[in-house]
Amino acid sequence: MRITSARHAKQRMIQRKVGDDQVTETLASPDELISGESGEEIAVKRFGGREVRIVYRETADGSYLSYTVMKSRVPG
Repeated sequence: MRITSARHAKQRMIQRKVGDDQVTETLASPDELISGESGEEIAVKRFGGREVRIVYRETADGSYLSYTVMKSRVPG
């Protein structure tokens, strides 16, 4: 799986302590997929008590371009 991250996504990964492995796992096997407002997709994956969301587009060659990375606590 080839993933290219925009500068913004890389900055958010550092700020939110989300590793490349979590991004790859989220895109490869999301718990949920949500359609975005502008044609992008949002992959959601839960890691323990945290949820990672990756906003991305799949490119024509089958690779992924991530725009931003979000992390939040899972209610419960």
